[in-house]
Amino acid sequence: MSDQPALPRTRAEATDFRETSRHADVLAFLDELDQRTPLLRRTTMGRSGEGQDLAVALVSDKDCFTPEEARRQGKAIVMACANIHAGEVEGKEALLALCRDLTLTRLGQKILSKVCLVVIPNFNPDGNDRISPDNRRLDLDRLEGQVNPEGGVGTRYTGQGWNLNRDATKQEAPETQALAQLFHAWWPHVFVDCHTTNGSIHAFDLTFDTSHNNQELFARLLRYSRSMLEKISRRVEREHGFRSYWYGNYVREEDPESGWRTYPALPRFGSHYRGLLGRIDVLLETYSYLDFRKRYQVIYAWLLELVRFCAKNRRPLMRAVEREELRIIRRGQSYDPRPVVGINYGVARREEDGTLAFDYPAYALDGDEARIVAFDRASLAAHRYPGEEIQRYRAPHLRSFVPVVAVSTPAAYLVPAELADRLRGHGIRFDILDEDTELEVESYLILAIDKTHSPDVAGVVPPPGGAEMPLSQPSPPRRFETVLSVRAERRRVRFGSGTLLVRTAQRTGTLAVYLLEPHSDDGFARWEFLDAHLKVGELYPIHRLLNWDDGLPRHPA
Repeated sequence: MSDQPALPRTRAEATDFRETSRHADVLAFLDELDQRTPLLRRTTMGRSGEGQDLAVALVSDKDCFTPEEARRQGKAIVMACANIHAGEVEGKEALLALCRDLTLTRLGQKILSKVCLVVIPNFNPDGNDRISPDNRRLDLDRLEGQVNPEGGVGTRYTGQGWNLNRDATKQEAPETQALAQLFHAWWPHVFVDCHTTNGSIHAFDLTFDTSHNNQELFARLLRYSRSMLEKISRRVEREHGFRSYWYGNYVREEDPESGWRTYPALPRFGSHYRGLLGRIDVLLETYSYLDFRKRYQVIYAWLLELVRFCAKNRRPLMRAVEREELRIIRRGQSYDPRPVVGINYGVARREEDGTLAFDYPAYALDGDEARIVAFDRASLAAHRYPGEEIQRYRAPHLRSFVPVVAVSTPAAYLVPAELADRLRGHGIRFDILDEDTELEVESYLILAIDKTHSPDVAGVVPPPGGAEMPLSQPSPPRRFETVLSVRAERRRVRFGSGTLLVRTAQRTGTLAVYLLEPHSDDGFARWEFLDAHLKVGELYPIHRLLNWDDGLPRHPA
C-alpha cells in the first residue's frame, strides 16, 4: 500500500455528482492543496458583495507566484475563471480538480514549468450559496434550463443582483472590480471563462468562442486564437471523445440551416472586453442538456488540453499577444485617421410603446459557413434531446460584426477629474494638468439625449432557499442606459488644472477609446456616469487631443 494520503475530492466527486461545492467547500479544498503541495498557493483578490473571500489559486513550479516572477521566468500566464453565473457549476468543480491533478499527480510536470495558472474557481460565491433544485430548472419546451444535480445549483446573479457577465465595462459589482485589479496586475496572455449554455438543440458537448469586438483591428490575434481553439477542439475529440464547435444558436429554431449566430460583440461581456485589451480570450460553454457529470468531464478535458496547448506553444502564443500590445500602443503614438476603432454596433429601433431598443446583428462575411452536428429535423421540431438520428448541416456562420460608429484613435483625451477612479479600475493610466491650459481639440456637441432599458444586467435576488426567475420571465427593469447623438467639431477649449490627460499610447489605449467616446454602446456616458454633465446644445465633457504636446504642464497621477 502507498503511504501517500488520498487525493482530496471535490464535493461533486464525493457525492457522485449529486451536489456541487458550497463556497466553504471551495476554500477548504484550496487550503488543503496549499498545505500539501509547494506548487499551489491560495490567495485572494478581495471580498464579494456580501463579504465572502474571492479566493484565487496560483499554480506553478519554481515558486512562481507573482506576476513579476512569471515574467522573469518567461512563463505563459493563463487566468481561468468559473461560476461567473453561479448556476453554471461544472467549471468550478473542474478547475478545483485540475488544480489538484496538476499539483498532486505527475500530470503537471511539463505544464507547470512553462505556465503560471491563475485560478478563480468561484467568482460568484454569494450566488453560489443560494442553492435551490429549482434554479435553472430544465424546460426543453422553452429551450432553457439544464439537467441539474439533485442538490441544486446557485443563481445567475450575485447576492446584490448583478449579472457579472454584463459588468465588464461599468464595473458596478465589487466582484468585477476585484477581477479587473487581478487581471491588470497579472496581465495574462490567455483568459478562460467557464459557462453553461442552453438554447438550440444540437449534438455538441461544448461550444467555444473568443472575442468578436473590433475584429478588423485585431485581425492578426484573432487568426491565432481561432486556429488555437480549433486545434484544441480536435484534440479534445481525439483524446477524450467529446464533440465541440464554435458557440452559436440557430437563427430560426428548428431550422439548423437558417444560420448559426453567436452572441453580441458588446464589451460588457468579459470576453469582448478582454479582446479590446489585445489578450486571447477563451469562452467555454458546456451544453446544459447533458447531465452534470458529463458536463464536468467535457470542461475538464477542455481545460486540461488548453493549458497543455499553452505550455507546448508558449513562445508563439506569447509573441502573438505581445505584438498585439505593441500595435495598440503604436496607434496612440502618432495620429493616423485610417485604423478606426468600432465603438457602437447597435441598430436602433422603437418598440410598440415607443421605447428605444437596440439589436446587434452578426453577419456571415466572405462565405463564412458553419458545419453543425445536430439531429433529424423531426427531433429538432419536437425539442427532443438527444434526438433520434445524428445529422450534419451547413449554415451561414454569423460571427462577424460591423460597427455603425467608428472613430480614429487620438493622441489623448481630456477627462473630468471625477472619472479618475473609474479609469484606474480599468488599468488606464493618466496625467493631471498642473495649470489652466487652452488646447486645440476635437469636441462633441450634444444633439439629443435618450434612454434605453438595459436587459439581463440586474436581476431580482431570491430569498434564502427560494428559486430565481427563469430567463423567459425577465426581471423588471432596474438598469438604464444613456444614448447620445453628437456632432464632432474642432475648436479651442480651456481646461482647468486638475483635468485628467489620458494618453492612448498605452496597453489599455483601445479600451480607453471605447470607454470615453460619447456615442459608444458600452462607455462611461452610456452607463449614466456622466449624466450630470450632459445637456442638449452643450459640449460633451470629454475632448479629443489629436496630436500630442509634450510641453503640457502636467504630472503623473
